[in-house]
Amino acid sequence: MRIPQIPRLVSNPSSLSQIAILPTPTRCASTNAANTDWVTWLKRGASTTTTPASGNAGKCLLFAGLGSYPHTPTSPTPSSMKVWEEASEALLSPDATIGYETRGMGDAGLKQVKGWMRGWVEGRSLEELMKRPDVTAAFILSSSIAILASAQEKNGTPTLLPHGTTHLAGHGFIGTLTALVASGRLDLGTGVRLARIYTSLPPSPPNTYPRSHLTTVLSARHFHSLSSPSYFVPPSPPPPPSDEDDPFPPMTGSEESESESSSTPVRRRRAMQLILDEIHSLQRDWERENEITGSGGTIGPRQEWASAGIINSSKVLVVTGTHHAVLQVIERLQHLNLANPVMDVSMPCPYHTKLMTHAIPKFRDVLERCYFENSRPDGPIVLDPMTTHPITNPSYALLPHLTAQLRWHKTLYRLYSSPIPDVSKFVTVGKGAKGLGIMLRGEIKKRPPGSSPIKIEELTSDHPTGTGKTNVNALTTGQGQGQKKNDKLVDKEREQEDRIARAMEMLKRQQRMTSR
Repeated sequence: MRIPQIPRLVSNPSSLSQIAILPTPTRCASTNAANTDWVTWLKRGASTTTTPASGNAGKCLLFAGLGSYPHTPTSPTPSSMKVWEEASEALLSPDATIGYETRGMGDAGLKQVKGWMRGWVEGRSLEELMKRPDVTAAFILSSSIAILASAQEKNGTPTLLPHGTTHLAGHGFIGTLTALVASGRLDLGTGVRLARIYTSLPPSPPNTYPRSHLTTVLSARHFHSLSSPSYFVPPSPPPPPSDEDDPFPPMTGSEESESESSSTPVRRRRAMQLILDEIHSLQRDWERENEITGSGGTIGPRQEWASAGIINSSKVLVVTGTHHAVLQVIERLQHLNLANPVMDVSMPCPYHTKLMTHAIPKFRDVLERCYFENSRPDGPIVLDPMTTHPITNPSYALLPHLTAQLRWHKTLYRLYSSPIPDVSKFVTVGKGAKGLGIMLRGEIKKRPPGSSPIKIEELTSDHPTGTGKTNVNALTTGQGQGQKKNDKLVDKEREQEDRIARAMEMLKRQQRMTSR
């Protein structure tokens, strides 16, 4: 049995200067109720950010996660076909080292040909693809690696990563797994097997009544309106610390006086903070119900639970939990005029909630059996979207993707505000990662005046060199009036599309409720 390597200590003090280290916050605050000071956190970070020399600016690759829409690959190259063949063969080959079995692969309607996974998406709807999330997850990982392989072949780079890459970040478990494979710290075969194992975990504890779970994307309003609805929303009392604590940087005296805390009047409190307050309030109600039923605070087969499993941006979050609990969250947030449901996302398990606690022992054993390479001092940084810090021990860092909150919003903020070296370009790998670029554009527009320009590019199978139809947006605060007008038009179009999507989703939800 192979034992995972533990990162070695640096014996030579002079080599410490070669290691890119992100600043480590020393203050911990909770997303629970009183401590969700989102805007203050962003302002504090922006005020203390220094801008390194432009000559040392780096590049960050962003990888899509399980919730992204898979696209049919185009423009094959010998290098990309080799990736597809290796990944396809790995899924159909058992691996006793990590306990991987091929049970269930025979009835997937797969063609037993080389590189069969490359044609997995073609002719299938998203609903059909998510009926086999294990294969779809492996496809998402493999497609990103295939795109990088094509780019390496055309550009002649020595590694999979484009020249100048300093950071990698992936959305969720599948995105982070892709980043580890791309950086060379995990082999492709083990990567796709781990992706299938992760998406094949049981959503409910064994020998219990299966729970119906739901994952919904919610869009928050920028500010809470006191005129509609016309009632007061009292601040919730601070709860005890939980497992969903967020890292916050230290606060100076002057910043503390300007902060938006729980004592701040409600009219100044942001919608995201109020949303998290309301979710935690519901969680306390569910915990009390669990105590009454004698479950000792644990989540039984008949108990309800939901939480903000993913915070994607300052106004987009993903709520996951039991079906009825998520509907309760949606109903309360709509009643308070705080957020609207955007869409339901089909997920095989209620990830990023404590509903997946039962899967921790088995998955921990799988991760400890995997072999991960140590990070190199001169290699790229793979950022952990759970802690927003570099990954040192992957077998330990990947486990929280079952039950902990995914802090993508703060991961992006750390990347464009305080990394060393500075990141001046973000590259979304694959069409499925386009949404990550859209979220990033919205966030970096809020940077303070005088910030250095940041470019966002798309790397796809059609354009593996990162040119051609790539979207290159140099976003600075000192742009001309023409660019500002164009941004406003784009924002209006997106808002209109969001309104239409929300209206359609609400109609579908009402139809489902009526049919019951």
